[in-house]
Amino acid sequence: MNVTILHGYSASNSGDGLLVDLAIATVLRNFGAGTLINVVASDPQSFGYLPYKRYGAPVMAAKGFGRVKEAIFLKQSYSPLADLLNSSDLIVGVGGGYMRSKSALEHIKLKLGHAKQLETAILSKVPSIYLPQSIGPFHGESSTIVEHYASANAVFVRDNRSSDIFQTNENVYRAPDMAVQALAKKILLQPKLIRCASSPAVICIVLRKPLQWSKEKKISYVSNLRLLLRMLRAKSEVVYAVQSTGRGNDDGAFYRELGITQDLPPLKAALAKYQPDLVISVRLHGAIESLLAGVPAFHISYERKGFGAYQDMGVEDWVINEGDFNVDTIIDTVYAPNALSIFGSKLTANCKEIVAKTALMDNIIKGVVR
Repeated sequence: MNVTILHGYSASNSGDGLLVDLAIATVLRNFGAGTLINVVASDPQSFGYLPYKRYGAPVMAAKGFGRVKEAIFLKQSYSPLADLLNSSDLIVGVGGGYMRSKSALEHIKLKLGHAKQLETAILSKVPSIYLPQSIGPFHGESSTIVEHYASANAVFVRDNRSSDIFQTNENVYRAPDMAVQALAKKILLQPKLIRCASSPAVICIVLRKPLQWSKEKKISYVSNLRLLLRMLRAKSEVVYAVQSTGRGNDDGAFYRELGITQDLPPLKAALAKYQPDLVISVRLHGAIESLLAGVPAFHISYERKGFGAYQDMGVEDWVINEGDFNVDTIIDTVYAPNALSIFGSKLTANCKEIVAKTALMDNIIKGVVR
């Protein structure tokens, strides 16, 4: 069997690389280790660790003037991809949140890139599956994109806002995010979550700088964080960790702006050193890393995938919107009687359901090529 995976980005970003790895794992799990796999990505060289053929995504993989040239001669640029797809037995779109646009320029890029990949897949008439993803919102005309999704054999969406777009389409299924599916299996191997403390004596905080909001919204966000930290320090020992210190994404600098001058170890090191009873994280990856370590995590989320992930895990009362979060809600939630053990029990029970949903997704996938 010959499978082509579309919509890959770059393995230099661990999250984007994970999405491709999970797509490959899904293919191999359902169709066997002998499956031939092609990977189409915007940075195919970054996936050099894979033992599969890699192809540059039209327009997206091109550099400089070459990208402009491919965009102008779009049909010609996509001809090699069309040939590749026509020779495939199955097309698989990776999970994630790539089919959206926030501005007119982003919408143009979307039409030249991911939306055109989707169109090319559908026009090939080869069976196609799109793994759990968020679709929209769009800045511009999107009916054609929606129609192409509706023509796929199976589309899995990871949040309710995406599924609302396809209420009348029987080929669209609600499913947990791919990373959440993998997470659920690992959480079930972590016994610490059923032996949680009755109340959080030590809390680890993972922060991030505010998004590109208005000045007033940024001031409100920082004010809420300061209040939250004061209230937590009055009840528990508070320690800090960082999830990201890369260029343009330096969380450590934001801590210093808040007057936090302590050493800021990476979260993994902080979990080992301080053995916290609870993590409160503004980064989804920080929350997930904590859960994998068996530590309950409250997530202050800045995008809908955080809400989707916590909803899938059955602990949606432990996630709140970063843009306007209520400090009292967080305090009341994490200090409620036996809150941590209740969280652990609910999470474990729902992870068992997620594993069952993965099995249902696999059955649908297998059914596409029977």
